[in-house]
Amino acid sequence: MEDSWVWKYGDFSTYSVNSAYVSLRGELEGENTSVYENFWRIKAFPSAHVTSWKVLENNVATKANLARRGVAVKSSMCIMCGVKEE
Repeated sequence: MEDSWVWKYGDFSTYSVNSAYVSLRGELEGENTSVYENFWRIKAFPSAHVTSWKVLENNVATKANLARRGVAVKSSMCIMCGVKEE
């Protein structure tokens, strides 16, 4: 029998963005669920939403995060205090 790709989360084994969203949301159940459920309901500018979401996901482009992703940085230490990572 020949191999084939199958998406196990969608109806009739077909991929859809909604089925991916539902499966990923299911993985987040239990960890910060209440934060994520109410987060996008807050009335704020889109830039504030995106920035806040990046902070929650530890995805802000700090020196430490950039170094973790393989970007060449001289040092991941804070330029203000020089003691802790940025």
